[in-house]
Amino acid sequence: MIRWGAFAATVGAGLLIDKMVLGGWREAVRSQPFWLQFAELLVVSDLGFYLAHRLVHSVPWLWRFHEIHHSSERLDWLATYRVHPVDQVINSTIIALPALALGFAPSALVAYALLYKVHAMLLHANLQVSFGPFKWVIASPHYHHWHHADDPAAYDKNFGGQLVIFDWLFGTLNMPVHRPGAFGVTEPMPPTFLGQMIHPFRRAAQAPSATEEAA
Repeated sequence: MIRWGAFAATVGAGLLIDKMVLGGWREAVRSQPFWLQFAELLVVSDLGFYLAHRLVHSVPWLWRFHEIHHSSERLDWLATYRVHPVDQVINSTIIALPALALGFAPSALVAYALLYKVHAMLLHANLQVSFGPFKWVIASPHYHHWHHADDPAAYDKNFGGQLVIFDWLFGTLNMPVHRPGAFGVTEPMPPTFLGQMIHPFRRAAQAPSATEEAA
């Protein structure tokens, strides 16, 4: 569902962008060395990730889908895949738009996609990995675990994907030395896969909960 939904959304967006962006601009981007394209793509895509992530935490009806991901009470690499298809399709489309518009080479896109998948599993893994001074630039498991913390002081913090720089710039960085005491969401969550897939739609007719307001 996620793959086909994201594919359809990005193809549609790509066709629209193709009519709006000058071909000469894309050729200039694609003619750059691979390493420069990859670095640019990393920064541009992570800005898209940051903005998309803040959006799904700020808009109540989007949060209803995203909170499925936050419902994990124990974080490990499998929590990476506890997601709702609607949430993932929206995120994937927003993140892909800059790359589609700027026309990066397929090799740079594939390299970024691989990094994204591996790094996402690392961020959710139950590991104590120290990045040393690089933790203030590159997102670490400790950094992302605080994003998942069931703690009011941690709400609306640490939205970055691969990088921490946008949290620095926009004042949303939160990285205490100690580990979070608890994970999950306050809202009761169905224990089954089907129940969680239906849960956001059942809540659509309800007033925003305290969890939504906090997020």
